[in-house]
Amino acid sequence: MMGRPRWALAFVLNLALAAALQAISPGQPRLSDRQEYEYVGEHGLEANCPWSVYCYRILVPSMLARIPVAPEARWRGYQLGANTLAGTIVAATAGTMSSGWAATAIAGLLTQTSFGFAFTAVDPFTADPMVFVISAVITLCWLTNRPAAAFVAGLVGVFAKETVALMSATAALAALGTRGRERWPAWVVQGVVVAGVLLGFHWVMDTYFGWSIRNNAAARFSEGSWLALWWANNPGVLRKGFFLFTPFGFAWLYAAAGFASAPVALRQLTLGALLPFLALNYVQNPERALANLFFVIVPLATVALARVPAAVALGAVLTNGVLTARVGSSSEWLPPAGYLLVPAAVAAACVFWFLSAAQTGRAALSR
Repeated sequence: MMGRPRWALAFVLNLALAAALQAISPGQPRLSDRQEYEYVGEHGLEANCPWSVYCYRILVPSMLARIPVAPEARWRGYQLGANTLAGTIVAATAGTMSSGWAATAIAGLLTQTSFGFAFTAVDPFTADPMVFVISAVITLCWLTNRPAAAFVAGLVGVFAKETVALMSATAALAALGTRGRERWPAWVVQGVVVAGVLLGFHWVMDTYFGWSIRNNAAARFSEGSWLALWWANNPGVLRKGFFLFTPFGFAWLYAAAGFASAPVALRQLTLGALLPFLALNYVQNPERALANLFFVIVPLATVALARVPAAVALGAVLTNGVLTARVGSSSEWLPPAGYLLVPAAVAAACVFWFLSAAQTGRAALSR
């Protein structure tokens, strides 16, 4: 598939999926950070912001506060647009790693139905969709070796949410691990500078404007931060394991299967992401922290799924997507997760049967 048709397909598919998920999601989230973000949008850089970590996430609420439409409409419009853009970039990029239209469709479906994207469909009052866009942009920059563009994206993105600094650090670590890559010092520098800007912003606002993150549970590092609360609130190994499974469902396994045959640059970025995004689990609910890994999990899974018949791959993605979207969005339009787990598991078994058969066939031909 040529470049423009692939991007057009990716856009139309992601827009349709993002709109469908928003339509079937509950009207209002049970818990939300809307009050915090809207305060920041109204007060900007005013002194003595009372909302802890949300005070520093000024980009999204400040932009939305200036759009002359009803608050509900602008937040939902932002979520729809940002998720569509992020998914389009990931799907079109992943589509270049395998021939045909199916790879682009697979990547779009995996992205929009993942836990993180589905979660914002029910709760758009968050900076997460902007983080998704920045992460997708930095990934595209990494794969095309454009550190200057990634630096600009990271520099802007850290004012949306601190997670973006981890994305910039991911690229820096990937570059450190592959110092033969052209422009690798620039990749390291962009990660260091983005982190420095974020820390400097916090220091200035804390020192001169009376801001602080001390009241947020995530800042209690010696007490286990948010991970300790998550661990206590989710009793039982099976429950914890299920929450770790839900960000991508069986796509975790598809990504593992696709790693060895993925492009070198994607493997490098995946390895660079391990430390930063494992660390993120300490200060955020693990299912939401791990959901940020879509920028490598989706392309890796697409590489694996592109090696099986298109009907099998699409069946696996659809059954898995309904499962992860149900957990993320809590939509009553979709069956309970317990019922959805069985068809998704059967489809996954079919995928791995075809992958195993293809591997056996290649081994026989090499003899």
